[in-house]
Parts: sequence; structure tokens; C-alpha cells
Amino acid sequence: MKKGFLLVPLLTSAVLLGGCGNSQVNHSTHQNNAVKTNKVADQNSQKNQSSATAATTTTASDQQEQSSWNQSKNQKLASFMQKWGATMNQQYKSYGPGNNTNFYGIAFPQQFDQTLLKVDNQTVSMKWSNDGTGNADYNVVAIYCDSDSAQPMNEHLYLFTFHNGDPVVLITQQTNGNVTKSADNGPDDGLHFKETANQDLSNGFKAIANGKTPKLNGQKANNAGQSSNSNNQSDAPDNFPANMQGTWYTYDKDSNKMMSITISGNKLTDSEDPNDVTEVHKITDSEKQANQSNPQANYDSSKKDWAYFNHIDGWLNIYGWYQGAGDGDFLKVTNQNINGQNVPVLADAGGANITVDANYYRSKDLAMQQKDTTYPGQHTMSDDNDNNNN
Repeated sequence: MKKGFLLVPLLTSAVLLGGCGNSQVNHSTHQNNAVKTNKVADQNSQKNQSSATAATTTTASDQQEQSSWNQSKNQKLASFMQKWGATMNQQYKSYGPGNNTNFYGIAFPQQFDQTLLKVDNQTVSMKWSNDGTGNADYNVVAIYCDSDSAQPMNEHLYLFTFHNGDPVVLITQQTNGNVTKSADNGPDDGLHFKETANQDLSNGFKAIANGKTPKLNGQKANNAGQSSNSNNQSDAPDNFPANMQGTWYTYDKDSNKMMSITISGNKLTDSEDPNDVTEVHKITDSEKQANQSNPQANYDSSKKDWAYFNHIDGWLNIYGWYQGAGDGDFLKVTNQNINGQNVPVLADAGGANITVDANYYRSKDLAMQQKDTTYPGQHTMSDDNDNNNN
């Protein structure tokens, strides 16, 4: 049995036995207490409503800042890009759905699905995303390009993305090549991106994505993602593609002997002269322009064998560090049907027409067997001779 229920009748009897003399006072006191109680209740209710409203507002604000991407962060990025572009002496415009880029004829984000997209030579998927989430390898939340104001063949395309949930800025300056996705794509085809090494840009995007204020240190660097600071990968090795690594052989009919080249990491060595080693490194825009405009003034003997990559019409173009004229050397691996098997063939070419000088193979026997063979689509010296005779 519960003791609490027994107290109620006893308390009621005590009140009744108190007599009528105090009824007037008790009634007035009860009314005053009731008014006070109601006022306190109203005040508490108002406080609770105010607290609930503030909590709701704070929660919505926190959710806005904690979301990967939203309109507020997009506006912060626009302001940041205007300031950052000024430090680079460049002007960038924003692009998105309904307002596509014209980056050497490529319309993004409209053509993401039609374009063979690569990051560090690996094929990836990209999709436009309003909030930074999605199923693509890289979910693109903003696109900036300076195609309207850049010097010819010096445009920069930046994609602000979320990769595995992390904010990543991608850059390409590729001027041409086979970028359309198809069943016949070769290993070097596609539009090639890499993560920017410009710390101001990278850190600025990360700060905005994390709801913080971006900072500018005024870093003067190549917009292609290279910095003049060696800590930011300026002059860092730039390795040859994996399908080019190793030793390749060709039979040289002029010298009547077997010749070879060996590619290892960022180095290419010619069998004719083991000391003739080409080293490929990353280069900044500013250094490239300085080297080409005044190579003697900028010459560094420690870099005399250095080169850098361009991607031209599906070819890997190797261009000398201080080269101011000419076309450099071109390499491309294709799979050819030889004796009923798909065999990798490394074509070596040069000149403005990308004329194939030699085809290299993985074995000496195959190089000897195929010494007189050319392949469809290859421009050769005989083509040039025929054109000259006509």
C-alpha cells in the first residue's frame, strides 16, 4: 500500500476544520498566488520559446557551415578567386550548369560524361555537385577558367572538387589531344589533370570548405599547380607513364645495328651514349617563359639535361628545359596486331608533323622482325618525300 494516498484525506480534513474566519484571507492569498504563478509560467514559456528559437537558428547555421558545400561557401570562393587571381596577374571567371566553359572547345560541366578524364594518368569520373557529395571519383562544386583573358595557348582550367570527401583543387593546361571518350582511346588520350601545388589556392579552398576564412600569402607560382618553392614540387621529377617504363629496342637500318632506349622513372637513357640521360621535371609557367625568352641569362648547368612534358594530339612531347625553338621529341605507345597478338609498340617521332623516326619493341627479336613495318596513322619520312615531290 502507498503511503502518499493516505495523506490526502487527512490534509483535506485539517483545512475544513480551520473554520470560516480565514476564508476571506485564504481566497485573496490564493488569487495573488495564482496571478504570480501564471506570470512566472508565462515568463518561463517565453524564455523557453526564445531558447528554442535560438537553438533552431544556431543549429541551422551550424549545419550550413558543416555541410561540404553550399551557396554561402560558393560566394566566399568567388571573392577568394578574385583576390587570388590578382596575385597571379590573371582573371578568372566562374562556370557551372547552364554556363559552360570554352576551354579549347571543351564545355564543362556539360561534357564531363563525354570526356576521357584523367588525374595523374589514371582514368576517373567527374560529376557536377551542388553540395560536394555524389558517386563520382571527383564531385565538382566549382569551375574557374581564364580562357577569356589568357594569352593564346596559355589558358588554365581549375576544378574545385571533393574526392573521397576531401576538398581537392585540380588543374589542367592541356592545349590539345584526343580527349573524347571512345572505344579506341589509347593510353595517352584524355584530358589530364593533376592536383595544384599552389598552396594559397589549395589551402584557401580547404579553409572555405571547412567553414573558415581563407588566407592569401601572395605566393607567386605557376597556375598549373607548380611553385617556385622546391617544397611545393617545383622542378620535382615528372615520371614517364607506366606503359613506357623499361627497355625498348629498334633496328637502325642506317647504322645496321640494334639500338635501344631505357626509361626508368623520370629518366630516358640512350644506348648509344649511357651518359646521355634526359631527366624530366615539372616546370613553372614563369620559369618556362623566362627560359624560352632568355635562355642564356637563366641557364643553369645542373639542368642542361632536363626536360618537361607537354601532351599534344595523344603524344607525350618531351621538350628541352632551355629549348626556345623546335618541336622536341614525341613518344607514344600503341597496341598493334603482330602475329595475331596485341603487342605494345613505342613510336618515336619529331618535327612539326610528328613524323615517326622509329618504332621500338620489348625484344630484340621482334625489333628485327618488324624493322621495315609502319603502322596505320603514323606519319613517316616517305610521306614527307611524297608531298615534296608533288
